Amino acid sequence: MSELEAHFAYNSARLSGGDASVVDQLATCLRQGPLAGRRVRLVGHADSRGDGEYNLVLGGNRADAIQKALTDRRVAVSQLSTTSRGALDARGVDESGWQLDRRVDVLLAD
Repeated sequence: MSELEAHFAYNSARLSGGDASVVDQLATCLRQGPLAGRRVRLVGHADSRGDGEYNLVLGGNRADAIQKALTDRRVAVSQLSTTSRGALDARGVDESGWQLDRRVDVLLAD
């Protein structure tokens, strides 16, 4: 399992401008690097605040945002799938921990 080092603001699925280089590197890896042609699963996460259903939707929106950013960088949509864990794996108890919970994991799918 690999964690994409792009984290999201509270209550947001929008990537910040500073995350573009991370997404660029992942896209290059999926197009022509060691993961060329491999399928990956993008798993969205949320911090523990908010109700369970909301957090599942928010995690899904975050995974979808990464998928869109990758397809915008010419990664084949057939290489990507998305899902959400919401706050199921959240461990944060304060802002520094919650920030780490608001992420997308990139997992090899095959």
